[in-house]
Amino acid sequence: MKLLSVGLARAMWFLDVNELNPGGRDLFQHLLPSLLEEYKFRTYPKPSDDLSQGMKFVNGQFVKEDGTVLVVNAAIYTDAVAADTFSSTKDSEDFLHMVLGDLPDLGFAYEPGMVTRKAYVSQVTVRCCGQLRALNSRLTEFSKRVSSAVGGTPFDLAAIELWPDQTQIFKPANFSFQRKAGDPPSGDRYWSQAALATDRHLELLEDLEAILSE
Repeated sequence: MKLLSVGLARAMWFLDVNELNPGGRDLFQHLLPSLLEEYKFRTYPKPSDDLSQGMKFVNGQFVKEDGTVLVVNAAIYTDAVAADTFSSTKDSEDFLHMVLGDLPDLGFAYEPGMVTRKAYVSQVTVRCCGQLRALNSRLTEFSKRVSSAVGGTPFDLAAIELWPDQTQIFKPANFSFQRKAGDPPSGDRYWSQAALATDRHLELLEDLEAILSE
């Protein structure tokens, strides 16, 4: 399994956002100027915006300890804060650590214990040596029946999709593993999504590749 690209590395920390601002300070006066100066977001909330879906910050810059500059997007909701990078969820969490850790210096509040839950969405493109058709020969035969039924156009097993229990209130993102759109059946590039940190996602894909290679 070889990582080709990271399409999304989202980290979301759940907490009562009101507790970050016990003094009721105006965010546009006391928080946004610092965020824009430090992270240089190109798109950011305005006082006249509809903020019912959160405060969204887009195309910012996050400088890692080694000097690498990453593109970062961020959002503040009533019950969570989120960060998106395109490298790893660790980088996204490092960004959240930095932003929240600086809040007390700006007159706000933050303690790590405020975070009640963490969630992730990882989307990657990988090169996989295995083939999905190796999962079940009966599905390969069924694909041939579908092809015949629609006039001979070739069909092939192209994706695995695992869903969380849809009756639950909290539903993590689906696990998906599918051949890259536009690639031939013999292609070895796959797009995958999981509600996991990037490193753990890649570990599971290694396990899946082993299964597909048996």
